[in-house]
Amino acid sequence: MKSVFVLSIALATALHAQTVLVKPYVQPGDGAKLDGPDVKVLTWLTDAKPGQFTVEYAVKGQPMKTVAAEVTPLDFALATPKLRLPTPQPSTTLEDVKQAIVESFPTLKEHEQHYLRYRAILPNLPMDSEVEWRVRLGTAVIRNATVKTRASATKTVRFIAVGDMASNKPEEFSVAHQMSLAKPDFILALGDIVYPGGRVLQYLNHFFPCYNDVALASPKTGAPLMATVPIYPIVGNHDADTQKFPDYPDAYSCFYWFSVPKNGPGLGLWSVPLGKDEKLATAFKTSAGAEYPAMSNYSFDYGAGHFLVLDANSYAMKENDKIFPWIEKDLTESKQKWKFVCFHQPAFHTSREHYTEQKMRILAPLFERAGVDVVFAGHVHNYQRSMPLKFAPGPGGRDKRGRVNGTLTLDKTFDGVTDTTPEGVIHIVSGGGGARLYSVDLEKTVAQLEKEHPGNYQPLTAKYVAEHSFTSIELSPTTFTLRQINTAGKEVDHIKITKGK
Repeated sequence: MKSVFVLSIALATALHAQTVLVKPYVQPGDGAKLDGPDVKVLTWLTDAKPGQFTVEYAVKGQPMKTVAAEVTPLDFALATPKLRLPTPQPSTTLEDVKQAIVESFPTLKEHEQHYLRYRAILPNLPMDSEVEWRVRLGTAVIRNATVKTRASATKTVRFIAVGDMASNKPEEFSVAHQMSLAKPDFILALGDIVYPGGRVLQYLNHFFPCYNDVALASPKTGAPLMATVPIYPIVGNHDADTQKFPDYPDAYSCFYWFSVPKNGPGLGLWSVPLGKDEKLATAFKTSAGAEYPAMSNYSFDYGAGHFLVLDANSYAMKENDKIFPWIEKDLTESKQKWKFVCFHQPAFHTSREHYTEQKMRILAPLFERAGVDVVFAGHVHNYQRSMPLKFAPGPGGRDKRGRVNGTLTLDKTFDGVTDTTPEGVIHIVSGGGGARLYSVDLEKTVAQLEKEHPGNYQPLTAKYVAEHSFTSIELSPTTFTLRQINTAGKEVDHIKITKGK
């Protein structure tokens, strides 16, 4: 597998010799509700030499329009890595320690980095349409593609949910290839988008060569999904590694690559912390622009669904009651037929890894009151589907180990085939996007959890697949159909949820 720096494409003109490091790709932009025009954002990266770019776009069948691109320098000093070992937990393995060492001292060739990021906003796009776009450098076309605008509430849409994605392993490329065959309208990236530390260099080596800068889609090369499919990012612990940011100036780089709706709660205690180095913090905010802090918490409507994205990292939940009113307002005010919540660290799952990270269970009663149908998460590197459940947290909140005890009510009759009307919220873990898999043996895992967490662990998992895979959803106003697809294209889970008109 390629582990060296990959140059996407090199183009030269008579006046400017410039290297395009990341081909133009499409992002959702600041479009949230369905009662106005849609917007898309094109983004690409070059070396530090300015180029003469032209951006053209048109709703299919209409004349082309031209829009200017905004240019932002991205400059990063040489990293100063330090060894950081994981805090010992009952589930900590030798493999975890080895991985921590690898993450502390990456094999990437360290150097100062100097780039130019280009962004072009495509505004006032009608819903239920297709938009053709192209980007030129001089007279040469860098990329041209077509993207769908968001679908109105009566339309059927297909989306993918997957996390723990780009670690430069062979399975990552197979997953990306299968995702392209599913032909999604958009992708929910459920956190830990790139490993091991969310750095610029790691996106250039591990992520874009798999999902964007791909000439020919295949199980070994991935697919150029980003040319036509917007990605909605969820911030995971590797995306916002608070220990890495001071040592690696190019960390937190998810805020440089993605563009999201700007309808969140704004800057607060729940925002990614920037540390005490004011110079570094200022440089980060300048490069991130409005995406910080917007990317951590936002929502959007697509088809019949309302999607709420939350940052579930430890810093965000220290004083979680401060953000609860915004979460409740967002969910209860939505009139969409379906409601989904997305965050990285799952509230309910059956794996020893990350088991005690139960802080998001506190929100379960709020989700139930607001009519949430499904919660999507990653973090745990496998696929799990819970039984429909309701949870009442007990007194005391989280214990010293991070667990949240309480009363769990399970709908054991729902099977998604004969019974398609769940009583409770279904929690999906889709963390098999490419990183090392967790807890292959379910029976052994259950026995360990029952022994290590008596009174806290309860059998709640309806389906468990320890394979690299992704979640494909087809959503109409009345049906939610889930298919879990592995790297061979095989369906390893399938359920349907139905609602009345």
